[in-house]
Amino acid sequence: MQASENKKIKKKKSVNTEIANTKTGRHRIWLRVISFAVVVVLLLIGAGKLCDPIRLGLQDSVSERERYLLHLLSEPEDMVDVAILGDSESYTVLSTYHLWKDAGIASYIGGQSGQWIGESYFSLKKILKRQSPKVVILETNEFFSRGDASVIKDAAKSAQEFARQMFPILKYHRFWKMEPADPKLQTTIFNGFELRAAVAPYTGGGYMHTTDDRTPVTFITRYYLDKIKRLCDAHGTKLLFVTAPSPVNHTMQRHNEVQALADALAVPYLDLNLNTEELGIDWNLDTLDGGDHLNYTGCQKATAYLQRYMQTHYTLPDRRDDVRYEAWNKQAEEFEKLLPQP
Repeated sequence: MQASENKKIKKKKSVNTEIANTKTGRHRIWLRVISFAVVVVLLLIGAGKLCDPIRLGLQDSVSERERYLLHLLSEPEDMVDVAILGDSESYTVLSTYHLWKDAGIASYIGGQSGQWIGESYFSLKKILKRQSPKVVILETNEFFSRGDASVIKDAAKSAQEFARQMFPILKYHRFWKMEPADPKLQTTIFNGFELRAAVAPYTGGGYMHTTDDRTPVTFITRYYLDKIKRLCDAHGTKLLFVTAPSPVNHTMQRHNEVQALADALAVPYLDLNLNTEELGIDWNLDTLDGGDHLNYTGCQKATAYLQRYMQTHYTLPDRRDDVRYEAWNKQAEEFEKLLPQP
């Protein structure tokens, strides 16, 4: 009887030992997995720092899409009073050169071709670490860049962008192929504004037809717009929505949607498509690609309007005599040499 009891006790201990060993083995596996993941993350972060174009001084060697934003992020602290974000419409609707030359407004374009609203949010976070802009202008064409994407696709896009921001190596992994750019490149761009004087007329006629219909934006767009507004509020920065004149991209349905978003967020909204006559836009002369983007002359007209608005609604100092902006004045002198003669 006693022998039988001893066998049961031994068997129970054996089972318990086996269970304990199994648990220990699982813990060791998880510990290895976690350790490996931590090492990978640290390597990605380290590699990202090594290939940072700003750290390497290769801002002009990256693609044009990244170039303007990188130069903005390279500016000394607290230099920029107006930051402009958005897709390619953002760097053809406003001339930072003319704002500087005519009023001494320290503005900078950080837009990117095809920039989507998630990129704008993360870009703004980086900008606000070094700059204290009084105004952030968000060009609205990017609000519709996601089309009718599903929530799942939007979530995947957002996760991808978060990873790219966390680990710059995913964005700049070909950094070893970068070479110093032509020094002349610096004279062809002024604070993100590049001279585009080509002319390709738009002949499609009127495009802002009266309707109450709206073109809805996706959930992710509304999500990031709310985050952008909260970010601006937290830094005491005024947010302004602007829609560039563009018969190729804009409609009254889009206008109605942006106006509803602006009203909900308490953000002022300027849709320049509603007053192209007041601006003096001539679609035979003022577009570089058939009504998609403004060219140099069209941008001048839009800039004059936006300058009047900003000087009326915001306090923006004239920085031209500030010694900290000596490089900006020299750059403006070089840029002026490229401008078309009247």
